[in-house]
Parts: sequence; C-alpha cells; structure tokens
Amino acid sequence: MALFLQFIIVLSFSLFPRIVEACAVCFSGKEESLEAFYLTTVLLTLLPLVMLSLIGYWLYRQYRKEENVS
Repeated sequence: MALFLQFIIVLSFSLFPRIVEACAVCFSGKEESLEAFYLTTVLLTLLPLVMLSLIGYWLYRQYRKEENVS
C-alpha cells in the first residue's frame, strides 16, 4: 500500500509540475524576493560557522587566561 501511495505521489508531481513549484519565494518573478531569498540563504549558511568560531575563540582565551595564572 505504501509503495502504491509513493507511486501516486511521484506520478502526480510528474503530470502536474506546477504543484512542485508552489513556493512563492523560490519561483517568484520579482527580483526583490529572490535577492532576499539568496541573502537569507547566505546568512543561515554562515551563521553556524561564525558561532563556532566565536566559541572556539572564547575557549582559546579561557585556556590562555588559565595558563597565565599558574
């Protein structure tokens, strides 16, 4: 039964491709919304890297602080 449902879903996406393009931001014709989409993607990609870098820098400073005390 699950295989049949998967087949029906794939078939419906194949026959009606406009269903797949339902995202208002990704397929909008307006340049402003596309630019916002790309900027948000870049922000969410870089945010974890910046956070991990800041945590690493903080840990490094804590280690150096303990090293200077002893």
